[in-house]
Amino acid sequence: MSDRETRKKELLKELGDVQSLLDDTEARPAPSTTGPGSLEREQIRKLASERHNPFLGSPPPAPEDRVAPAVMAPSPSSARPALNSDDIDAVIDELVAEALPKLEKALRLKLRAALRKKS
Repeated sequence: MSDRETRKKELLKELGDVQSLLDDTEARPAPSTTGPGSLEREQIRKLASERHNPFLGSPPPAPEDRVAPAVMAPSPSSARPALNSDDIDAVIDELVAEALPKLEKALRLKLRAALRKKS
């Protein structure tokens, strides 16, 4: 693999990490006022923000040992309904539609900066 391809993949990975950080800093509505897919979105954002970032030079965050018992064994009244394939596809489509403009803007800025630095 060429250096250019390697650098391209590194930039895309870094962009994903930047997007995770941006999502963490955005103000979110209270969980009681959000739609049915909000719990899954929050879990995805949390997991994405815990990924190791090779550009920061620090080890990935250690998984927390303390997990709320409600997450491990939810009560029947608060149990989530099982998601079917259409629900999963809808959640993915919503997340991608929300993230694409931000990712495109961040990628354009990174690429411009990289090209200016190279020139």
